[in-house]
Amino acid sequence: MSEALFDREVLIQHYVEGTLTDVEAAHLHELLKTDAALGERLLDHVSMDAMVRSTKELKTLQLVRAPALLPKRRFSFVALSGVAAAAACITLLGAWILRQAVDSKASSYEATTASVAVLTRGVNLEWETDSIAPMAGSPLSPGWLRLKSGLAQIEFYQGARVLIEGPAALQLVSSGEAYCTAGKLSAHVPPQAKGFRINTPEGTIVDLGTEFGLDLNDASSEVHVFKGEVELHRPASPMQSVKEGQAATFAAPTMLAANVATFASLNDLVERTAVSQRSQFQRWQAASTGWNNDPSLRLRFDFQDNVESRSLQNLARQGEAVPDGSIVGGAWTEGRWPGKRALEFRNVSDRVRLSLPSDAESLTMATWVRVNGLDRAFNSLFMCEGWGGGKIHWQITREGRVRLGISSRDSKPHVDYDTPPLFTAERFGQWMHLAVVFDPTAKEVRHYANGEVVAKLPVKALFPLHLSMAELGNWNDGHVQRVAIRHLSGAMDEFSLYTRALGDAELAEQCRDGSPEQR
Repeated sequence: MSEALFDREVLIQHYVEGTLTDVEAAHLHELLKTDAALGERLLDHVSMDAMVRSTKELKTLQLVRAPALLPKRRFSFVALSGVAAAAACITLLGAWILRQAVDSKASSYEATTASVAVLTRGVNLEWETDSIAPMAGSPLSPGWLRLKSGLAQIEFYQGARVLIEGPAALQLVSSGEAYCTAGKLSAHVPPQAKGFRINTPEGTIVDLGTEFGLDLNDASSEVHVFKGEVELHRPASPMQSVKEGQAATFAAPTMLAANVATFASLNDLVERTAVSQRSQFQRWQAASTGWNNDPSLRLRFDFQDNVESRSLQNLARQGEAVPDGSIVGGAWTEGRWPGKRALEFRNVSDRVRLSLPSDAESLTMATWVRVNGLDRAFNSLFMCEGWGGGKIHWQITREGRVRLGISSRDSKPHVDYDTPPLFTAERFGQWMHLAVVFDPTAKEVRHYANGEVVAKLPVKALFPLHLSMAELGNWNDGHVQRVAIRHLSGAMDEFSLYTRALGDAELAEQCRDGSPEQR
């Protein structure tokens, strides 16, 4: 048997896929005796996380039956220690028991979300945030939205639509309530969302099914009603009804005339979005020329190819040795902007075949990707064909972690470099800029999401990376007739590969110049 097939990653995958041979089972048995971490990964990859969610650390995993008696995939485990107080011991008497328990738990487990609203549109958005900034399509959980500048349209799950103008500070409380301390907003509240409330430091607006504006930038803090009626509640004062065409301040009950022209409208948002998108597209095109001329760039696809050609042109000026990518399956779809193309991966056949005939001491890969779901244990971004010999797999795990896996080479072990979970159900369907850097000088692997560093991990084994044949959005094992299914469910509309380690500022600039929203 090829030595590569004894790699831990392959053994786990063959177990999950049901293709584990007796010889592989025996080898896995020996590894599990001394490698508790491997046991944890195995449990993780057969979805045991749903059953042992309270487990902090599973320290020991021991195979019960002798390897000689193991039929294909039918072998047993005993998992001892490391469980939380509520579950002192979990005993797995056989693989069929394990499967039964997993299936039972999986059927009863439902993913949950705390989100109460969604950011449906935005233009020229600049947020005050230390985390990944929300983009169009982002579900929003209760908490603060601090907008430095721009326009953001938020749709609450009960049906109210709020357009906020930066600078503004809005706290989402529930699907039918918010708290605003600064800025201007306009709200459309359909009958289904009647009772929608916006609290302020000076009082509360209760909507009765209407359209209104709130201006907290002025010292008088005014409420303008464009349609319908709202209730204005001030501390220690009677409720005041403000009707269509009227405006009122929180400071006094005196009525004013409503002025719709002072508030941004949906038409303003649409027009400004169109102008912004054209500007961003032109900015990206201008920046692309500089990227293509980078002497370390070996491969760059912009996905603006002729849809009939079934290939992606390599735009890297120094990438003569790297041929164009060959599209297999896949369907063209709209990318980050109107007029921008992307390639969608839906089926097990969909992929882009690459040939990269060289090793690399340093490496940077970057892509714009839209993930629609994580249906498999591993979901491919860029994966070298086969495994072993220093090949790399850049992928997203079922748990939403972005992983750079580097296979063993020159007696040095295989290592996975993972981010924290990035892709939850709330992030599906959104465009995100991802990048990964293998930096032998700093001896670290860095992961980026939307231009921000999300993980820095020390390099555990240093050797040249072997690129070879590879695929975007899929994987070919190259060893077996039945290949593990690892295709991406989503779309990609840009991909770059450099043989140097790009820095934080360079990747932040690439994200900014390529973002569908101005930043």
